[in-house]
Amino acid sequence: SSKTIAEIVSGIKKLGPEPFSSDFNSLYLKEYFKKKTRSIKSSLLDQETVAGVGNIYADETLFDAGINPKTKSRNLKSSELKKLCNSLVKILNISIGEGGTTFSDFRDLEGVNGNYGGQAWVYRRSGKSCRKCGEKIIREKICGRSTHWCPNCQK
Repeated sequence: SSKTIAEIVSGIKKLGPEPFSSDFNSLYLKEYFKKKTRSIKSSLLDQETVAGVGNIYADETLFDAGINPKTKSRNLKSSELKKLCNSLVKILNISIGEGGTTFSDFRDLEGVNGNYGGQAWVYRRSGKSCRKCGEKIIREKICGRSTHWCPNCQK
């Protein structure tokens, strides 16, 4: 019997679906998060949840979706999961440009040279006023990564 590459390379983790694929949707996330107690920020950075999401994209997506990064993944409502999916695709489109970009086109997980294509709403804006409501942006380490969010827009 032939072994799969994953079986041959020990410790390799399964990559989750690409954000642009039809496999990535709120039903998939609801099922995947059922038993996950960790924060949604932590889940988004896990390549097993969804492939190709780096720190900037995670922060910007959660802001766009109005979701607090500390929310436990399994506690997200279906409506929030739908928003999350839409926001991620929207943020990636802004960042890498429209036109059917697939995972193989990603230069690195944060975009070319680490530049985010859009204007950051929260990323690296701690202490500054939220562009939506004026509240001060918070920065805190979550799962070892700097995380930026608006306490008013992301309750």
